[in-house]
Amino acid sequence: MDLGEILNEGLDLHQAGKLDQAEQKYRQVLDQEPGNQDALHFLGLISHQRGDVAAAADLIGRAIQIDEARATFHYNLGTVRTAMKDDTGAAACYRRALELAPDNFDAAYSLGTVLGQGGKPAEALQALEIALGIDPGDARSLTAKSAVLETLGRSGEAVAAARLATESDAGLFVAWTNLGTALGSTGQLTEAEAAHRRALQINPDYATGHYNLGNALNNLWRGPEARAAFRRALEIDPNSASARGNHLMNLIYDEDADEARLFEEHQKWAAAGTPNATFENGAEPERRLRIGYVSPDFRTHSCAYFLAPLFTNHDKGAFEVFAYANHARSDDVTETLRATVDHWRELQGTDDQIAAGMVAADNIDILVDLAGYSRGGRLGVFAKRPAPVQITWLGYAATTGMAAMDYRISDEIADPEGAADRLHSETLIRLQGGFHCYQPPAQAPDVAPPPMQTNGHITFASFNNPAKINQAVIKVWAATLTAVPNSRLLLKGRGLEQAPVRDRLLAAFAAEGVATSRIETLAWVPRDQSPLSVYGRADIALDTFPYNGTTTTLEALWMGLPVVTLAGQRHSARVGASLLAHAGLGLEIPETAESYGQLAAALAGAPERLAAFRNSVRGTLKASPLMDGPGFAAKMEAAYRDVWRRWCR
Repeated sequence: MDLGEILNEGLDLHQAGKLDQAEQKYRQVLDQEPGNQDALHFLGLISHQRGDVAAAADLIGRAIQIDEARATFHYNLGTVRTAMKDDTGAAACYRRALELAPDNFDAAYSLGTVLGQGGKPAEALQALEIALGIDPGDARSLTAKSAVLETLGRSGEAVAAARLATESDAGLFVAWTNLGTALGSTGQLTEAEAAHRRALQINPDYATGHYNLGNALNNLWRGPEARAAFRRALEIDPNSASARGNHLMNLIYDEDADEARLFEEHQKWAAAGTPNATFENGAEPERRLRIGYVSPDFRTHSCAYFLAPLFTNHDKGAFEVFAYANHARSDDVTETLRATVDHWRELQGTDDQIAAGMVAADNIDILVDLAGYSRGGRLGVFAKRPAPVQITWLGYAATTGMAAMDYRISDEIADPEGAADRLHSETLIRLQGGFHCYQPPAQAPDVAPPPMQTNGHITFASFNNPAKINQAVIKVWAATLTAVPNSRLLLKGRGLEQAPVRDRLLAAFAAEGVATSRIETLAWVPRDQSPLSVYGRADIALDTFPYNGTTTTLEALWMGLPVVTLAGQRHSARVGASLLAHAGLGLEIPETAESYGQLAAALAGAPERLAAFRNSVRGTLKASPLMDGPGFAAKMEAAYRDVWRRWCR
């Protein structure tokens, strides 16, 4: 029997699923012809089917060395590289397969998929267009195209692609999910919910579907339902980092969740880490330290207003600063921040292991998380323990619950000594004068005169995320409006321009006896349309609870509005108190809902005080710790040095 016949017998057995017998035939061929590329290739496929991807890559790679011009070899090696989570290697294989066989649909589709998953949406779109040129109606390619268009911010086109996918294959639940996501981005919230529910009708155990439904419900101001969806996603896939993050993040919005519950849930879902890693960093207490900051928000984002003062004022003689950016799109703020650090690294598209390897290779001494479980955060990197000392600060209003996170930066007001220490997995570092330093936008307009002087009535305002507005908040705000005759409430935030959200919100106020004519809702205002100028329409800012504002509070103060906040029982409910106390503005800080409403009404009845506040607030803020960039940087650096000395002992 010649080798061709033996090979064909092996292939028949292989296709019949008889892998052991097929392997015998392929090895019989190799015994007679060690360089038979087909036998090597088929053995590689068997290894892949058995889960031995290293052997598969070796065998198919040897086949390619013998016959480099076989597109099938390159394509199958790409599938192996994909299984090995080697996106770069897989993409190279798929590209070569396409070069050799330009009409290879599978290679084009796979290239688009791996590039999209690897954080290269523009390149992914090009590959998917090739696939669709070969098969214009392919539902999988249309679905993938919708995903990369959404990533590129081209949501309208993403909707169109996803609709075509659902028309091509109505049973493809991923297509319905992508349609729902794109519809949500274009403001079609009710339609988005329907699309996500259609996906779950097709596949009730689709964890990503429940996660995306939760996002849609959040956008519709239906927080309790959203939290239930995130919990369901986690029940199905406990390893879903996205579902974990949204579940925990949304617990902070929950008015019924106290800090003990938050601590319990964060410990329950925290990523398991390697806290006992060993390091070669020099244990020299006073040497120049390498500080790494990890964030998805080195861009136009509220966190940037707090990062700029620190980065600008770092003592570069004592600290070498690294920024690890995890965002797909950069802007002018990105470039400004990049210019203030010594080293810039891009994490977008890397998995946690590779990202942790980058940190370790940089010999970082202290790694600082700036996002926690919020979108784009990379706590999975911290779980790998790539640095001797790991700290969380700024971007997340609760403990991480992680054994691998050593410290959390706060202050004595946001986290009073005692219970807060017991309800954090991290050791708390309390900075004197507060744990924030604010840099107002350069384009902020001047403080406007009190609008009550011209319109004849008090206007209260809250520009916080509408997700922070719960029934308890509405009850207090409604009572305040009732106590101040003819007063108005101005609300601004993402989603408030949407009828389903606006109607639900106004109905909640109406249930408390407040006429909807007294409440005005505004959509989120883009940066190039001077969003801070809207503060000129209001007299007094009302904070949310138990999740206070941070940037919105400081923006309101900078624009001349006194802020009424409520000092609650957990960190997220005490940030407002921290900001007002350290601002030195003389504003009272109520500790009960009743006194909150009384203070708001008292301020409304003191027009002279409101006018005087507007005239003096910026000078007072500039003189406070909240705007002392050099002083804040020195405090942070002292904290870094202190924890480093502890590690060196």
